[in-house]
Amino acid sequence: MPDQVRFEFNVATEPQETADARARRLAVDPLRNVALEASAGTGKTRVLVDRYVRLIEAGVAPRNILAITFTRKAAAEMRQRVMATLRQRHRDGGLTPERWREIRDALNDISISTIDAFCLSLLHEFPLEAGVDPGFDLADETETPRFVESSLDSALAIGRAISLDDPDVALLMTELGEPRLRKALTALLDRRLVAREALNRFLRGREMTIDAACHRLIHGLRGAMSSISVHAFISTGPDVPGFDLLAGEMRELMQDPPLPPPRLRGLLDRLSDLVLTKQGEPRKRPANVKADFRSPADYERHKVIVSGLGPHVQAAVEAFKRDINLVLARGVRRLFAIAQDEYGRTLDKHGVLDFADLLERTLKLLGQMEEFSRSRYRLESRYEHVLVDEFQDTSRAQWRLVRELVRAWSAGEGLSHGPIPPSIFIVGDRKQSIYGFRDAEVTVLDAAAEFIDALRPEAPARAAITRSFRSVRELLLFVNDVCVAIEKAEDRPDAFRYSETDAFPTSAEATAGEPAIEGTPSQSDAIGIVTADSDAAQAEAVADEIARLLIEGATIRDRDTGVRRPIGPGDIGVLFRTRESHSLFEAALARRGVPYYVYKGLGFFDADEVKDVLALVAYLADPGSNLRAAAFLRSRIVQLSDEALKRLAPGLASALTGDVPAALDALQDDDRERLLLARESVGAWIKDADQVPPAEIVDRVLADSAYAVEIGGAGFAQARENLKKIRGLIRRIQNRGYATLARLTDYFDGLAAGGDESNAIIDAADAVNLMTVHAAKGLEFPVVFIVNIGKGSGGSRGDIRISAAPFVEDDDDGEPHLREGDGGQASVTISDHESAADRDDEEKDHEETKRLLYVALTRARDRLYLAGTIASGKLTLQRGSIGRVLPASLTAVMGLGGAQPEVIWAGAASTHAIRRVPASGATPRAWRPRFDSRNRLNDHAPLPIDGER
Repeated sequence: MPDQVRFEFNVATEPQETADARARRLAVDPLRNVALEASAGTGKTRVLVDRYVRLIEAGVAPRNILAITFTRKAAAEMRQRVMATLRQRHRDGGLTPERWREIRDALNDISISTIDAFCLSLLHEFPLEAGVDPGFDLADETETPRFVESSLDSALAIGRAISLDDPDVALLMTELGEPRLRKALTALLDRRLVAREALNRFLRGREMTIDAACHRLIHGLRGAMSSISVHAFISTGPDVPGFDLLAGEMRELMQDPPLPPPRLRGLLDRLSDLVLTKQGEPRKRPANVKADFRSPADYERHKVIVSGLGPHVQAAVEAFKRDINLVLARGVRRLFAIAQDEYGRTLDKHGVLDFADLLERTLKLLGQMEEFSRSRYRLESRYEHVLVDEFQDTSRAQWRLVRELVRAWSAGEGLSHGPIPPSIFIVGDRKQSIYGFRDAEVTVLDAAAEFIDALRPEAPARAAITRSFRSVRELLLFVNDVCVAIEKAEDRPDAFRYSETDAFPTSAEATAGEPAIEGTPSQSDAIGIVTADSDAAQAEAVADEIARLLIEGATIRDRDTGVRRPIGPGDIGVLFRTRESHSLFEAALARRGVPYYVYKGLGFFDADEVKDVLALVAYLADPGSNLRAAAFLRSRIVQLSDEALKRLAPGLASALTGDVPAALDALQDDDRERLLLARESVGAWIKDADQVPPAEIVDRVLADSAYAVEIGGAGFAQARENLKKIRGLIRRIQNRGYATLARLTDYFDGLAAGGDESNAIIDAADAVNLMTVHAAKGLEFPVVFIVNIGKGSGGSRGDIRISAAPFVEDDDDGEPHLREGDGGQASVTISDHESAADRDDEEKDHEETKRLLYVALTRARDRLYLAGTIASGKLTLQRGSIGRVLPASLTAVMGLGGAQPEVIWAGAASTHAIRRVPASGATPRAWRPRFDSRNRLNDHAPLPIDGER
């Protein structure tokens, strides 16, 4: 092996070196394995790039370095920064001419990719070993919902057939019904890497049938009845309809033969209503009032009997629900297996794999490389250094993939390596782990750090950087105090933690020798609150404050130069917990002439311009349909009023293509003119629709109808990008083969029903950014408004809820290993059964909401506003809301009434003066940009084939 390059990274620490500076120095040491925790805004990408460059400077060939990040955009930006840094090192003389020539010739080998791109390339390289068609492709995300729907059609048809012989499946289909079952199976297919193993673990060694569950229930109820006198229970019962039926069933219950399952279930429901509350707790008094009993004495005696019987019935009910849940879980496992098989066949038929397939097949490939020694040699000799970004967003399956890549050298096996020993570097921030709905687990970061730490115990791998280069000092102090004051759940492995290694250093001593942030605004300018007595009033106040900042030319620090400059709309981010109520903020901004766009995740198919195009396509596919004609006439392409549609109904289709409608003269002048203009053009459009491609007819109609005028205004930028996106989708489908307007309509109906497509992203648009906190992760804005802080997550729990066993650490085969006493196992809960895992999921969501708050707070560079709705002097805080996890002392201050311009909140380390934003006036502020280019529609020409976003 060549002589190893040696770096003097382990020299004694200089006295003035801060903990943060030392961590950064160690993180870029190519001789170390590193598990780096990087708080928000601390420049982790710069650290990762520097480490990559140091590896190359140490003589490592680019082909031997694998860097993984989680978005294509991040991968492209990181690659550009690596190449730019290498060029700068060469210009500065840091690389010899010979080494620079070697690097320059190998620039194409720089491998920075997403996990799915890496898996795709690996499977294409080893298709034989992976058992895939060499010509396979990655399924398009817009087509996946259609594949799932088609697969579930087949799976549910098979399910109906087997339910005749399989009582487990029959019970499941009866309990949920096909619409709910379809929705649940769709979610399971998306999570199949977790769901399949969790189902098997949950059912392992646990047998149950409907008959056995009923037998156990009868035994439990008979035991409950033996604790009382059945005769006394019946004789003292209320004199109301229905009690006689229950009395007869109770007598039958105590005798053989046992009640059949339907009657047993009816008895259980009636008895539960009598002795248990709606929450399932034992009643302390009868459900009926005294007047329903024959005498006060009967009421008192019955009260004693009910209170004694309740706990026994409660235990029997809970045991029965657990048993039935097991039966239903068996049905889920069988039907889910069928759905997976059908989905796999659908993907095979189209020659594609989805993301879960890519990951699963890559794991299988890496796990069986022992069988393919030559291929294993090629793979192990390639990736000697692995770097993973955003590790807090990693699932356990993705961590297994990383472990497989380093398996041989981490165990001391394998080949001789290059100029330095192999290494692994991961960087993440557990405080920013907010993708639990994608099966990312914050505990994976801790487990991976333990694993990496153990590879070379003599050189500890863990380090943390906390020095922020993003936010001004007042915001850092505020974030520190908020996070310290957040209630902690110390006993949970996934708990939100905020220790000394997480807090942002703000004192002069902590940042000695480092550049200070200049131009810090005063405290009252840095933090603001917006409160109102309704959601609409809150939106108006936020929009008015945004308009004020723009009108008055408030200054912010430019991200690239650091120089203060006047604020623009694009410098402002408005963040939501969920999609709810964002339309109120759109309307409020539009009234003030402030441009905005709604970032990804907020309903592409709900956008008016997208609805208009889909209405056009659907109408041209079937001009004789009155329903489609109504949607087209109502769209902004024609824009008839509702009153006009009523007068023209029911012959709406003929109003466009037939004789002049009799109701024409009864229409308002605007409606009459619009209908006549539409009648002049529709005939030619329908004729052209049969002769030209769909994308071309859409372009023609939008041009002929001067649609650009209709979408003008504050929302123009977003509308334009959405139009580009929908036209791009049409072209993409069109270019794959024969695409009729009817087929397009069916295709888009399926996509719109899925609801997962997101609004088009406008890069570098000078418009206020409206987005969820999840979408904002990785971004930053000079000014941030966190609005609707009292709104909950809004999600209802699913009908089939699956939780994997708690992740503690991986054993050799990647399975979660539970230490003695952890008490965790996989959980499957169906329908209205309540399990311990359901309650744990609520706590898990609560911890993730705390991390979501941290992400939201740390998006701001110069100014931060919190906005909510108040009632009776208190913030309204729904379950699951961001405001619910804020310190109670802060929410109390926010809810204070009065006209004072600022309020004071005392944190653990600092006292914060917070500016109170006044309510919006009767007349909205009006903002006018200096250069109004918002309504230029210069890109309505047909898009290039690859022009869609």
